Amino acid sequence: MSLDKHSKSIFQMVLAALSFSVMVTFVKASTENLSSMEVVFVRSILGTLAIGFLIWKKRVSWFGNNPKIMVLRGVFGFGALALHFYAISKLNLATAVILNYTAPIFVVVFARFVLREKTTWLVNAAVVFSFLGLYLLAWPQFEAKLIPILVGILSGILAALAYVMIRFGGENESPYTIIFYFTAISTLGSFPLALHHFQLPNLAEWISLISLSVGAFFGQVWLTKSIQNAPVSLVLPFSYLTPVFAALAGAWFWKEYLTTQSIAGGFIIILSGIVIYLFREKTSFIPIEE
Repeated sequence: MSLDKHSKSIFQMVLAALSFSVMVTFVKASTENLSSMEVVFVRSILGTLAIGFLIWKKRVSWFGNNPKIMVLRGVFGFGALALHFYAISKLNLATAVILNYTAPIFVVVFARFVLREKTTWLVNAAVVFSFLGLYLLAWPQFEAKLIPILVGILSGILAALAYVMIRFGGENESPYTIIFYFTAISTLGSFPLALHHFQLPNLAEWISLISLSVGAFFGQVWLTKSIQNAPVSLVLPFSYLTPVFAALAGAWFWKEYLTTQSIAGGFIIILSGIVIYLFREKTSFIPIEE
C-alpha cells in the first residue's frame, strides 16, 4: 500500500516536471515577439486567479501567519521569475532552465551564512562541485551572451533567497498561500513594466500565454501533491526532469543542441542539486512555483 502511494507521488512529480517544461517552452515561444515582462504579467495574473480559486475552495488563509515574510518572499520570487523569463528569451532553453536550477546551491550558501545552519562535508563538496558545472555549462556562451547568463544565475540566487525566507517564521504556511503571495506580487510588480513595451498578442501568442499559464498551474498542483504524500528525498530527484524535458523541447522546436561540455556542466549541476537536497541535515523548503 505504501509502495503504491509512493509510486503515485513519483508519477505526480514527473507530471510536475513535464508541466513546468511545457511552461518554459511556451515562455520561449511567447517571448519571440512579446516582451518577457508582458509574459510575466499575463502568467502572474492568470496564476493569481487560479490559485485564488483554490484558496477559496479549500478555505485556506489568504494572508497566512506571517504576512511580512510572505511579502518579502513574494518580492524575491517575482524578481527570480522576471529574470528567469528574460534569460529564456535570450539563451537556449536548456541553459536558461538549468541556470535557474542553481537555486538549491545558493540556498545552502545563504542558509550557512545567514541562518548559521551546519552542512555536511558531502553537501559542501556538492556546492563546490556545482560551480565547476556552472562554468562548463555557461562558458561556451559566456562571451557572446554575458548579460543573459549573469541574469540567469541571478534568477537562481533570488529564487534561493525566496526559499530561505520561509525559515523566518513561514515554514507552517499553506503552499497555496505562499503561491498566492508570489503570483499576486508578481502581477503588481510586472504590470507597470509590461506597459512600457506592451504589444497586443495575436491569436497564436494568446494560445502560448494561456498554455504556459496552464503548465505553471498544473506544475504547482502536481508538485504540491507529490511532496505532501511522500518523503521529499524520494520524489525530489524527479523534479530535475524539467531541464531534461526543456533540452528536448529546445532541440525539437528551435534546433538548440547543447555541446558535450554544456551537457556535462548541466549534469553536474543537477547531480549536485540532488545531493544537496538528499544529504542536508535540514532539508530546504522545496520550490513550489515557477
